[in-house]
Amino acid sequence: MPPVVELRLEFDYGGAVYFAPRVIEILNSTLPVDGAKTPVKAAAALDALFGENYSAEADDSAEGFLWWFWALMHDLSRQVPYNSPEAERLARTLQALHDLPTKSVKLGKSWGGGTLEQWRDMPFFGPTYREALDDDPGAGDEEGRKQRFLNLQSYAARAAGLGVIEVEGWCLWALWTLVEALEGSMTPVRGAPDEINDDPAAVQGYMVKSAAAWIIFAGNRLYGRDEEVVGASAGPLWRLSKEEIVKLKRKTKGTDGFCPERWNLWKQRFARIMDTEKLEADVRSEAGCAVTAMEAAEKFHTPT
Repeated sequence: MPPVVELRLEFDYGGAVYFAPRVIEILNSTLPVDGAKTPVKAAAALDALFGENYSAEADDSAEGFLWWFWALMHDLSRQVPYNSPEAERLARTLQALHDLPTKSVKLGKSWGGGTLEQWRDMPFFGPTYREALDDDPGAGDEEGRKQRFLNLQSYAARAAGLGVIEVEGWCLWALWTLVEALEGSMTPVRGAPDEINDDPAAVQGYMVKSAAAWIIFAGNRLYGRDEEVVGASAGPLWRLSKEEIVKLKRKTKGTDGFCPERWNLWKQRFARIMDTEKLEADVRSEAGCAVTAMEAAEKFHTPT
């Protein structure tokens, strides 16, 4: 039997997240399948916690709570195994928060003032998640860091697939992961130009599983997109050679973002990884699940 997920506060936030014990208590009573709280009840309890700490008269009241609330949630998500029932329960809790009756809150001057919908717009989810991607002070060693990164990515992918966060933000996170996992690497060659390494056995397993999570949980929202994405990156299998860049006056083989041709490249790479016996069975399995999810998305969007 898999171990029970018991969330804990891993490090000191310097007093900023004074409400952390309450959040952890609510989630620990929710994440087990037979937990005392359902995701809907947990969302109501978290909403009530916000209400206790929000004052419409204080300019920074909403941002002071919501910034640290989301920073805490992202950190806690690293403790939840990416393929566990608890990961699904956490995502459903976010969905229940998002679906609460709309409530406008005032943001402080440092964020331009104005108002946002407290849970519908999920203010500060994006910038705090971006920070979480870059730093994990709770990781014990390199293997732990990789596993926690995968858990974090799966958490965001599930939220994206459920429509909890806006596509303008999360599609870039998905793109970065798919690029790093699937678009090859460069192998240095002494005395000659570097060579593109497209060997599927050379991939990083945790990155493949992270990329697969974005496809499995949010691929239906990625398929069919054909647009440039500001901040996009590209691996060597999608970048043009220097000569081609000069000739064609562009850097990539297709759209510098999402397009059907790039989707097909990712699908082909997942298929090769799935069939590569040199890789661990769980990596191959996740790659196979990604191929299945891509085929399902294609079928779903095909006109009848």
